[in-house]
Amino acid sequence: MLRPRFFACDRCDTVFADPERPPYCDSCGEPSLTEITRALQADRYFTRADERRR
Repeated sequence: MLRPRFFACDRCDTVFADPERPPYCDSCGEPSLTEITRALQADRYFTRADERRR
């Protein structure tokens, strides 16, 4: 199973989750997308609820 990678559009800040880098932003057409996977994985939002209580 492929894990999603997260990308943010440099122009409109839309975030995408996909195993592969999208060629452009679906919202504004910008080709410059920045991968933000590592930054998001450190966020507590993506931690399982049972792990948050530890």
